Amino acid sequence: MKLVKKAIHTTFIAIISFLVGIILRFYFKRWQVSNYENIPHKGSVIFASNHQNAFLDPLVIYFSQPRINYFLVRANIFQNPTARFWLESMYMLPIYRVRDGLRSVAKNDEVIEKCVDILTDGDHPLVIFAEGNHNMRRALRPLQKGIARIAFATMEANNFELDLAIVPTGLNYGRHTRFRSDMLCNFGQPIYLKKYTELYKESPNKAYQKLVADIFEELDKEVLSIRPSSSYQHIENEWLSKRSTNRDMIAQFANDKTLIKSISEKYKEEHVEIPEEAKHEPAPPLPSLLYRIAMFPVFIYGFLNSFIGYKILDIFIKKVVSDIHFYASIKSAINLILAPLVFSLQAYLVYVFTSNGLIALVYLITSPFAAILAFDYKFAVFERLPAMKGVAGYKF
Repeated sequence: MKLVKKAIHTTFIAIISFLVGIILRFYFKRWQVSNYENIPHKGSVIFASNHQNAFLDPLVIYFSQPRINYFLVRANIFQNPTARFWLESMYMLPIYRVRDGLRSVAKNDEVIEKCVDILTDGDHPLVIFAEGNHNMRRALRPLQKGIARIAFATMEANNFELDLAIVPTGLNYGRHTRFRSDMLCNFGQPIYLKKYTELYKESPNKAYQKLVADIFEELDKEVLSIRPSSSYQHIENEWLSKRSTNRDMIAQFANDKTLIKSISEKYKEEHVEIPEEAKHEPAPPLPSLLYRIAMFPVFIYGFLNSFIGYKILDIFIKKVVSDIHFYASIKSAINLILAPLVFSLQAYLVYVFTSNGLIALVYLITSPFAAILAFDYKFAVFERLPAMKGVAGYKF
């Protein structure tokens, strides 16, 4: 019976992974993985990641490396029994926070024991969002000590003989909540826990602080960090107005990192003069006239055929989702069901009105692709927003 349950679970995960993988590949316009060679493909691994985009973050990590991961996610989403079943089926573990109540926080001991077992076994990496909560600002926030607690508990349970590695994982989104955005996943240099053995034996607290500081330093290299926060909007606007684009997202990241650093330096002064380009969000140039003319019929076709599905999704998101950080992940999840359903229903109606199966089939195949191209056209021509502007009109 156990083998049957395991086989059913494995098949379920494979099917869900396949479908979600397809949706994500269409959701992002471009997706690159940097420093893939830094990932240990065997043994005990913790991916220490920044956290900007709710459930989309674990999915990006899941599909950016080869192994099935366990994820630590906030416990309040496990309250519904049905949700708990599905979340646990997809290798998610609850982590309790102080706001969940002291009794709930005590349950973390059981979760940490489970994490120790997972890491000791070494078959599945563990993903920890080290900041403890999510925020769309392009800046790494202070890390929580939970990652150090889990890492050293695992080392203690294995007499400090386990070759446990922590891989800093930087997630860099273009437009955080926008369909057809860009994604760059950077894997940093692994940090091996064995080198902290003597320090931990001397003082666990010092080892905690040292490890968290080292993770922060390495993870900060893999994300775009805009500081100081008091000048965030001005720095972001000036960076967006001055950046030059590169089709290679890895090269683009390096250029952006250097540019942001140089711009940020002057904002550290007490009385800095704000340049004109830093006061307003810059608008990118219009695409070529040839593109606008040639792609306009495709835009009309794609827009009209995706309008019903888009409106249903838009109404649902506005009524149900109150936290903007969940927009992208909820949209992706709903589209997994909604998009095939809407396009299939519309294709059936085409068949009813034309009595021609070939026309209906062509419609079914072309509509989703035309819808994607329509979104690209819409953002490039009608809603001109910089490729790296997180959310239009959203103030942090």
